[in-house]
Amino acid sequence: MSLAAVPRREHWRTWTVWGLGLYVIGAVVFLALGGGRSGSSPLPGTDAASLGPVHLIEYDTLDGGSATLADQAGRPLVINFFASTCAPCREEMPDFETFHQNFGNEIAVVGLAVEGARPARTIIEETGVTFETGLDQRDIMIDLGGFGLPTTVFVDPVGNVVETHTGLLTYEALLAKVQEHFGA
Repeated sequence: MSLAAVPRREHWRTWTVWGLGLYVIGAVVFLALGGGRSGSSPLPGTDAASLGPVHLIEYDTLDGGSATLADQAGRPLVINFFASTCAPCREEMPDFETFHQNFGNEIAVVGLAVEGARPARTIIEETGVTFETGLDQRDIMIDLGGFGLPTTVFVDPVGNVVETHTGLLTYEALLAKVQEHFGA
């Protein structure tokens, strides 16, 4: 159907659909080409071959520095992405803290806020979490398959993602996922 055959008042719908289609195609191409970011480099003094893909990921610390997930190599890892404006994130963070208190020696938990340091510190203080936290200012959540908040990523001991879960996880659901993926 040509635009001439579409009544004048319907043109905005046609252009909106075309515009959205081009946006989606552009986004897919952008992400397929690496999202405009360069790849991670190995940590100084480490053998990159011994680290899995997730262990090479660098994130920002709350004090303005940077860190990697390399310290978590050799044991299962649960990465939780959150924001202070996300009600389900606030709801699940105490459950992640309880999990960390019970299993932190066997399974690492890292929380990454998808916002600035000030609101991240606020939610961390309000929920009382003590597990390692930082900032996702490099689209790590998206790179690991997340698309909304909260997102939890389960990583095996060698650094491969075994599941990316978007949505609230209660303590019981978190235990079930860990049992399913790691047998712990």
